[in-house]
Amino acid sequence: MNAPQPGIEGVTVVSVGDFSARLRGVFRRVRAFEYLGVSGEVSEYTERSNGVYFTLKDANVVLQCFAHSNRARTFPKMALGAAVIAYGTVRVADWRSRYELLVNDVRLTGIGELFQQYEALKEGFRSLGFFDRARKRPLPAFPRVVALVSARGKGAEDFLRTLSDRAPQVRIEFVETRVQGMGADVDIADALDRAGRTGADVVVLARGGGSYEDLFAFNLEPVVRAIVRSQIPVITGIGHTGDHHLADDVADLACETPSNAAQFIAQLWQRGGERLSRLSSQLNREMRDQLSRALQRADVTGEGLLRSWDRSQAKRRERLLSAERRLAAQNPSQRVARRVTQLTALESSLRNWAPRAMPAWRRALDVRNERLARVFERYFSQRGTALELASNRLASLDPHKPLERGYAIVLHDGRALREASDVSAGDEIEARLFVGSLTARVERVNDDG
Repeated sequence: MNAPQPGIEGVTVVSVGDFSARLRGVFRRVRAFEYLGVSGEVSEYTERSNGVYFTLKDANVVLQCFAHSNRARTFPKMALGAAVIAYGTVRVADWRSRYELLVNDVRLTGIGELFQQYEALKEGFRSLGFFDRARKRPLPAFPRVVALVSARGKGAEDFLRTLSDRAPQVRIEFVETRVQGMGADVDIADALDRAGRTGADVVVLARGGGSYEDLFAFNLEPVVRAIVRSQIPVITGIGHTGDHHLADDVADLACETPSNAAQFIAQLWQRGGERLSRLSSQLNREMRDQLSRALQRADVTGEGLLRSWDRSQAKRRERLLSAERRLAAQNPSQRVARRVTQLTALESSLRNWAPRAMPAWRRALDVRNERLARVFERYFSQRGTALELASNRLASLDPHKPLERGYAIVLHDGRALREASDVSAGDEIEARLFVGSLTARVERVNDDG
């Protein structure tokens, strides 16, 4: 240990290293610090390559904790706001000039007070429909004025610098407010209302990183309701990557950090410029295509007009010649001459018609007479043959012919008998012969089948 340095009389002066060593010795000598469990609420949780850093909070007191990666893999999942008991040894971190709990084990004990409050607020806002996508407002394509609601600090500076570098044409209206501490939620809500009256196209609610409890104001009802009632779209960029708040859930767009929010707004202009460039190129192509098609249509139309003109001229010349021919045909001398020619031809034809027509008519009449005679001859021959056949069939059907050959027709009650069973013994029957008839009485019926 170094010798005491000159200073205030009676006061020992040591180096920083000596002070850290003395403090480490105190923790080693006190048995209560050798291995103990500390209960509290998880307010920060960060994973690094060498291990896990987290903070335990109890009322207004915080304790920094660290666990090596091989131990942290055995821990249960710890959400922000979870109540836990961390078991370990107190150590002095020289490189950060602070004491911390080197954690070997963690046990969950329930839900922390802040986390309970967060869940209750979240459920209430969900029942009111604050998280519904249909409620959210569309963002402008080219925001020219942005109202930044934030405290002066790194978060606001990151936003201003990023947006100034990437989209210098955007004007920023800075609306300053407290972003942590008692009553910060009311101040933030008031700043959001004031931002809505600046004439901005969009409001950005931003702040830099902080502990879970420092950022908790962005979960509270005044802030959430101020975002919901805003007449213009609201973008949030609160804390570090991985932080999330109820203000993010009700905002029209949630970005991870203030810089990300600035980058998003700049990208809107960039995408707009790219789209404008594409539209300009597309417009030029379409104008060239339209002009080319118009020239083609003009060429086709010109050719069509020439063809139409030629057809029109040809039709007009044809109509003119036809009119000349009709006009010439109406000349009186030509009409008389044509009439005389026609009458002469008719007279000659009439004079020669009778000598030419009579022999032909006579030959035609002789032919018709011969054909008529042949037709009559065939007709009467066919009718005579048919008559003879009919007479023969009629004779064969005469009922008296069988009687002439010795057969008789037996009648009973005027009806011809065909079966012996149709009469009974003692019935009177009549036998009709070729000449005359006989009346008899049945003595016996023989049904020989």
